[in-house]
Amino acid sequence: MFKKKQDAQPGTAEPIQDIAAHSDVFQKTWLVAMAVMLIPLLLVFAYLLLIRESAVQSQQITLLSETHAEQQSAGIRQFFSRLDKRLKTAAATPLAVSVLDINEPAAITAIEQQMLAYFPGAVSLRLIRLDAMGTAGLADDNQGLRNHIEVDLLRRTAKGEDTAPESYKFEERWLTSLAEQVVNSGTQDASAVLMATIDNTLLSEVLAAAGVDAGRSALLQLYRQGNYERADEIAAAGSGKITDKSATVDLNDGLWQLSFTPSKALVAAYTPATIIPAIMAAIALLALVCGMLLLRLHYRKALTKEVELIVTSARKKGALMLSVPELLPIAKMLRRSLQRPTSQSTNSPGAATPPPKEPTLADGHLAAPMFQNTSMIDEELETLDLDTEPAPEPEPEPVLVDDGIPSHIFRAYDIRGNADEELDDEMVEKIGSALGSLAGEQGQQSVIIACDGRLSSPRIKSALGKALAATGRDVIDIGAVPTPVLYYATHALESRTGIMVTGSHNPIEDNGLKIVMDGKPFAGEKIQALRERISSGDFSTGKGRLLKQDIVADYIDTIVGDMAIAVSLKVVIDAGNGIAGAVAPQLLTELGCEVVPMYCEVDGNFPNHHPDTSDESNLRDLCQRVVAEGADIGVAFDGDGDRLAVVSAEGEIIRTDKLLMIFAQDIVSRNPGADVIFDVKCSRHLIQLVSRYGGRPILWKTGHAFMKEKMQETGALLGGEFSGHIFFGERWFGFDDGMYSACRLAEIISASDQGLTPLLADFPNTQNTPEIKLPVSDADKFNIVSALAEQGNFSPGKINTLDGVRVDYSDGWGLLRASNTGPALTARFEAEDIEGLERIKNQFSEQLKAVANIETKF
Repeated sequence: MFKKKQDAQPGTAEPIQDIAAHSDVFQKTWLVAMAVMLIPLLLVFAYLLLIRESAVQSQQITLLSETHAEQQSAGIRQFFSRLDKRLKTAAATPLAVSVLDINEPAAITAIEQQMLAYFPGAVSLRLIRLDAMGTAGLADDNQGLRNHIEVDLLRRTAKGEDTAPESYKFEERWLTSLAEQVVNSGTQDASAVLMATIDNTLLSEVLAAAGVDAGRSALLQLYRQGNYERADEIAAAGSGKITDKSATVDLNDGLWQLSFTPSKALVAAYTPATIIPAIMAAIALLALVCGMLLLRLHYRKALTKEVELIVTSARKKGALMLSVPELLPIAKMLRRSLQRPTSQSTNSPGAATPPPKEPTLADGHLAAPMFQNTSMIDEELETLDLDTEPAPEPEPEPVLVDDGIPSHIFRAYDIRGNADEELDDEMVEKIGSALGSLAGEQGQQSVIIACDGRLSSPRIKSALGKALAATGRDVIDIGAVPTPVLYYATHALESRTGIMVTGSHNPIEDNGLKIVMDGKPFAGEKIQALRERISSGDFSTGKGRLLKQDIVADYIDTIVGDMAIAVSLKVVIDAGNGIAGAVAPQLLTELGCEVVPMYCEVDGNFPNHHPDTSDESNLRDLCQRVVAEGADIGVAFDGDGDRLAVVSAEGEIIRTDKLLMIFAQDIVSRNPGADVIFDVKCSRHLIQLVSRYGGRPILWKTGHAFMKEKMQETGALLGGEFSGHIFFGERWFGFDDGMYSACRLAEIISASDQGLTPLLADFPNTQNTPEIKLPVSDADKFNIVSALAEQGNFSPGKINTLDGVRVDYSDGWGLLRASNTGPALTARFEAEDIEGLERIKNQFSEQLKAVANIETKF
């Protein structure tokens, strides 16, 4: 019934049952790889969603609250400033002084009613006569004063003290009183006090004027006595309940505080919806898992296919191409084993050769492999050469072809190089052909060109114009003018594309091109792409027209028509023999200034000094001339007129970050919340001042093109670089214009009736350096800055690598960056005192020595 299992015959093999996979190594490897990638990714998303996002939101709301508080406090200050000026003016009028000679209460009341008409919104206005001892007779009727607060205010004012407004609660409403002394200039026998009282609902209206939806603004009056402190809310507007985000600002000599609490709506507006980041995180994780699954499936299929290919082609000759290089040793060994010649059989010719028997052990299992260790395998591979495919040839090294286009002239935001060697006619024609082709692709039929006063500029402009016309562009040549006039032309003429031939402040032998394409700065990647286009020779062809047009008169008329000089100023102009000398004196003269020209004859040899305003040694002559002439200010321009340097009446150089403080104060006061942009070389006090004025400070990268891009992106009303580039978005077009900036400064000075130095008196006074240049090669400068950022030890400072390496300390800051216009590193330092300045400079010197082996003493 049952069949007995037959033992295997010696020399025959059983079915292979003892060969099996011990474990799926690939499966384990895949799971480990998944864990390695997923766990950090999950931690990153958790950090971004739960920690960083919350912290960023909190910082944004806090900063927003501080900005609102500053804006509201500015409004309150302006309200009381106007009221105080009106009270002082009223106290000095003959009508107020006449009360000193009147003893009739009815007559005094009539005068009070008559003067009250000049104080709309006031609850009351009282004229209180003082006796010969300087006090009022308060025993009988208290002179109509409401409480001891007004009595105290009267007494202090009568003594000549500069009193501040004080609030008090009277008949269930809050009132605020101000007082001013009325003195008879002809005699000291008698005087009086003019006291005005307003209802604090007016202060609530001032707070509400900025908008009540953003949150709740409250004006608090503080009362301190010993350790006891009380805060009374004397005016308020809006609503808000998130007290931990409140911001406060001191007012009225610290007696008042303005508190702003953001509303739920404002907080919600700056609170990102977490569902969207969560969905993005889920999508990213899902995509990663799917990608890994696809990789696993694909690799298994590929591996199976490769093994099948190895097995089926093992006995064949010819090339064996594998996609998995790791299988090559196995494939070679299998092919050698199967293709090795076998010994002749003793059977008769033609008899079939029995297949080789697999070696077996006594128990019938397979014997050990042919090779017992890897050294035997290596020896076999070395001694047997049975491969049928040739060894792969090494790929040749790529050959770099010199296309004759020097890469270093294509800089970060313009093109600059040696005029004779690197910007010869052939190179300029290639650049013009590429720019003309690009302009046509962007719908710009006309291109405006101009040049400065350098000796090589007319030649370069001529070659450029011919190349542009050969691409089919109409060329509008506006002649030799400052760069800002070309920028103005792209707004005033029919074309929004312009090319300025200028070397700016570079050495005499250099020249370059500044480009505006379709109303936008042409910089960064666009300039590098331009070089590639030149190399490829991808140019359009056509026949454009060459036109000439004079636009200087329109430029001057536009500026003069928008400005008013209240008082004529005496201005010394140093153009450094640059092209600004052909325009700036006429502009300031027509504006109403008395102009003293200095080095204003255009001469490309620059015989008096180099037109680089960032080098303060070039301003020595101007400083001396301003003092000698008794001028109000001195102004200097660089070679193409887009940068400004200023000297005060005392012969002191006023650096650009100080000028930006003046301009910011002027512009932001009229435009609360306006953006103000400045570069990393400017004083950190700009951040505090712009915020105090009610604006938004933005620190940005150095470079006129970068600044213009940021101006367009943010809609900022003011921007500036420490090097002297100043950008006005208010009443102007947002490009850098040294001449226009000089006019705006003259307008502010003339309106203040003080002079430049008093305008600067309220700004922080620090110890700082001018821009320091350290010559290095173009090839090394960026590597040095990168090494400093990665390896430098600037503890305990905070490093900012937005542009170069800027390190902020508690008492100052230092900066080292690579110049984008020449072979140099530029540095600047600022501190609260000279000891801090030296400490910061020494640390930068030490770190530069440590990471780049550069010995220097800043």
